[in-house]
Amino acid sequence: MPKAMKAFSKMRVPMRCRKFEARLEDYLEGSSDSEVDEHLIHCPDCRAALEDSRLAGDLLRQAWEPASEPHQAFAVGVLARIREEQSRAESAAAFWIPLEFLASRVSLTAAMLLLALSVYLVEFAPRRTAPLPLNRTELSAGDFPQPPGDPVSNEEVLQSLAERNNGR
Repeated sequence: MPKAMKAFSKMRVPMRCRKFEARLEDYLEGSSDSEVDEHLIHCPDCRAALEDSRLAGDLLRQAWEPASEPHQAFAVGVLARIREEQSRAESAAAFWIPLEFLASRVSLTAAMLLLALSVYLVEFAPRRTAPLPLNRTELSAGDFPQPPGDPVSNEEVLQSLAERNNGR
């Protein structure tokens, strides 16, 4: 789509301007057209579209112009950096660089896993109902079940035997 027509497509174009849409691009390229000259004098919309197209064309031409040569310091810096990278790659320590990278990733992953598990345990672990005594270090006789006491009399011995059906 020609530049002038793109500018027209963004606005509502009156009927009297439609016949000039296609001719405006030729006009931009330098061809003379008295009818277009007359129309541009009376139509501010077409003048604005023509100026926008000229500006867009100028900007595009400036963008396509090659940039100036880089400064000498830039080239020296790039070459120095290339030599530095090359000497670093050829050194004996270059063997450890991938391992250091791997170790950093593994430690980061382990830390994230530990954090996730800690959050899980804090949020979703079952709660204990009875707290454990913290200051108690010795066991007492009350911690174990006690056997029944010795009978006080012979009658008590006979009665326990009768209850167990051991006396037959």
